[in-house]
Amino acid sequence: MDPGTKLGPYEITEQLGAGGMGEVYLAQDSRLGRKVAIKVLPAEFASDPERLARFEQEARAAAALNHPHIAVVHDIGTENGTHFMVQEYLEGDTLREPLQRGALPLKKALGLATEIAEALAAAHAAGIIHRDLKPENIFVTKEGHAKVLDFGLAKLTEVAGAGSPGGATQSPTMMGTVAGQVMGTAGYMAPEQVEGSDKIDHRADLFAFGCVLYEMVSGVRAFSGRSIAETLAHIQHDDSQPIQESDPSLPDELQRIVRKSLAKEPAKRYQTAGDLVVDIQALGTDVESGVAALPATPVAVETSRGIPWKLAAPIAILLVVVAALLGWWAREPEPGSTIRLQLDPLVDTIMSGLGSAVVLSPDGRHVAYVDGAPNTGGRALYLRALDQQDSTTLASSATTAGSPYHPFFSPDGQWVGFVTPAELKKAPITGGTPQSIAPVERSRGADWGPDDTIVFAPNPASGLFVVSAVEGEPGPLTELSEGERSHRWPQFLPGGKAVLFTSAGTGGFDRANLEVVDLATGDRQVVHRGGTYGRYVPTGHLVYSNAGALFVVPFDLDTLETTGSPIPVVENLPADDQGGVSFDFSETGMLIYHMRNGGASSGFQLAWVDRDGQVEPLPFEPRESQYLDLSPDDQRIALTIRGDDGEWDIWIYEIERGGSQVLLTTEGNNRNPVWSPDGEWLFFRSNRGGNFDIFKRRADRSLEAELVLDTEANVYPMSISDDGEMLLFASGLFGNQDVGILALDTGDTEILVDTPDDEFWASFSPDGRFFAFHSNETGQYEVYVREVSSGRTFPVSTSTRGGWWPLWSRDGREIYYRSFNSPGILVAEVDLESFSASDPVELSDIEMRAIGNFDVTADGQKFLVTVPVGTDETGGTAPGTRLNVVLNWFEELNRLVPTGGS
Repeated sequence: MDPGTKLGPYEITEQLGAGGMGEVYLAQDSRLGRKVAIKVLPAEFASDPERLARFEQEARAAAALNHPHIAVVHDIGTENGTHFMVQEYLEGDTLREPLQRGALPLKKALGLATEIAEALAAAHAAGIIHRDLKPENIFVTKEGHAKVLDFGLAKLTEVAGAGSPGGATQSPTMMGTVAGQVMGTAGYMAPEQVEGSDKIDHRADLFAFGCVLYEMVSGVRAFSGRSIAETLAHIQHDDSQPIQESDPSLPDELQRIVRKSLAKEPAKRYQTAGDLVVDIQALGTDVESGVAALPATPVAVETSRGIPWKLAAPIAILLVVVAALLGWWAREPEPGSTIRLQLDPLVDTIMSGLGSAVVLSPDGRHVAYVDGAPNTGGRALYLRALDQQDSTTLASSATTAGSPYHPFFSPDGQWVGFVTPAELKKAPITGGTPQSIAPVERSRGADWGPDDTIVFAPNPASGLFVVSAVEGEPGPLTELSEGERSHRWPQFLPGGKAVLFTSAGTGGFDRANLEVVDLATGDRQVVHRGGTYGRYVPTGHLVYSNAGALFVVPFDLDTLETTGSPIPVVENLPADDQGGVSFDFSETGMLIYHMRNGGASSGFQLAWVDRDGQVEPLPFEPRESQYLDLSPDDQRIALTIRGDDGEWDIWIYEIERGGSQVLLTTEGNNRNPVWSPDGEWLFFRSNRGGNFDIFKRRADRSLEAELVLDTEANVYPMSISDDGEMLLFASGLFGNQDVGILALDTGDTEILVDTPDDEFWASFSPDGRFFAFHSNETGQYEVYVREVSSGRTFPVSTSTRGGWWPLWSRDGREIYYRSFNSPGILVAEVDLESFSASDPVELSDIEMRAIGNFDVTADGQKFLVTVPVGTDETGGTAPGTRLNVVLNWFEELNRLVPTGGS
């Protein structure tokens, strides 16, 4: 935001800072003639309901407080779509700045501690818990007083009451109401926060206060480790070192206050911040008067053996240490305890499909993740240090001329590589312009080797290539054999001499092979059959995904052979036929994976949504589903559902007849159901004959399925003309699909849209003269209409919004579609005579499944969609995306699946 920009009566002067929850500017209040600090929610998050709720909650929580040691919130507002909060302007530094130089003088530390505790007491009395107290959120003014900042993680408790400015009803569900969700900053979280407990109260703030007080008087953190996992484990299981180890002159009473604040069990801590204030003030008085009890100073006396006491005590301590070490060496080592927790990625949707969208740095200190659905124009790549709450944007569609996906770290953790539909790129974790490495065409994965070589799949239907991460021309590594459709998702094995990858044929990725290729010779070896996205784990295991689950099998790195049977270790993950389970692990033994609330199979439910966005869930059990089609009489739903065996089948749901469910297909993988205009037949794609061809079967199942279109081109049925004579289909592999037409009486076919780009999801106009489809001809998907006879093509969506999954209304007057910058459904009015389309209007902002089609009733008043489980009649949902973390996962793998020598 440039100097001179006005937000209501406030004129921006300069930028003061930025973080994941907003940018902070110095501004001038023209009404009162004073300086103010304005926190502005970044534009890319303004449409994010979850972030917006957190931003507004911070303002309400802080505005509800009136205390000299809490930063004052003056105002909150919106100007031309910009959401902002106005706060008092403070001059000074955060507490972190002086702590970087070491411990504070004791009197200064106690004075600030008293003011911080008084601020917490006032907040707790108002029913507000901070939940992220740390030196970065405590400001020390130039006069030397404390101001507590940032109530963005505050959980409003029942004390506030529903009607108060910060009432409990204003608290978004992501603010810690989900059991197992971790909120806060590593190193300052209470043990109950680390455990993800849903019973967090004000005593968590008192533990964080103890951490801050410990650091102020000792100059070191109360709990720290070489990794986030180690830090959190210390919080849960270890006591902090006595503060007198850093400064023997510190009073015993101060050690008692710190120890009581840092008690593992909330019941053993201080029960109120007010009690803390009393004890700290009393200690401050004693220190000021010089009567504070200090540690006893040893007196130099002779022992019976002539050893001075000053030496006797250290020798005794040394003997104790040696004895402890000998005992530790002799005992059987205990396996590391496994800790499970959840992290909030601060986005609505983690991308699914096209490989893992969540990756860890080798040292486990950073996570990179991608939000949004595949192939949309609005995705972004984020980086988050796991000891911080905020994320930063490394790349977005606005900065990379294409949406980023499939991130991967460099071996030193200083770079994040990623791909866009057109380029292989890298970005430094410190920020900056992403750098291009090599051209691609919708890559299917990459990995960074120890010698700065990157191996990658340049497109969805090719072998693997290698290229220097610095500069150079890509060179081929593998070639497709007969029957193979793709080599993808590579991973360098230890030593960088061989690469593990997925080899997929036409039978689907659940029946793919995991292979290894020698970089020097090019020799290939199949190491496991069945599954995709294989990853070697240093414990001597292979981990791979299959049918929405992670499987693990022992693996001998010398012989490149599995040495046991696979078992599932994580199940019910969101996945698709592209091998799209998002998981990764660090060299420190941390596992991270993406799971929707309730798992994948219960993540979405069928529902009606009217044109105003009102939701009416349908009485069907949520199941993992993809494509749907509403029968011409609006009474039945044909739906693609993944079964327990991992195969996709077509089911028919009866809406009015008691909600019965009928299985239409039982052989092979079956998808893309399309009703005939008379409602008697269902057309669908199936690989029961080897390739994906088009079949049809009577909806009453009185006849077996029969082949309609036999081709080698991998086809999808999409729409049938109202006269029942013509069927639109897509042909080709994802990323390079074309639209064709099939005469159902003669079997003749013609490709109508044949380009190097990706065209998909066609829908006939009711009169059969036109069809709508989406294409990425411009670099992102747009909706177009094409006249069948002449081939003339007309744009419908605009490049500023993008669009895909078009659907024609039954009366032919409207085209509905989805957009990248709007969560719901857009509608454009069309004139079939001239052909022309109006500017799109958003009908509803209901959150739907990120990728997939929808349908509409004959009268155009209700839409059949899939929405996250828990969506209510207003369109609100429970949090839909979580990143699950398992600490000490390597130890758990060795216990679950012993390798016999690893």
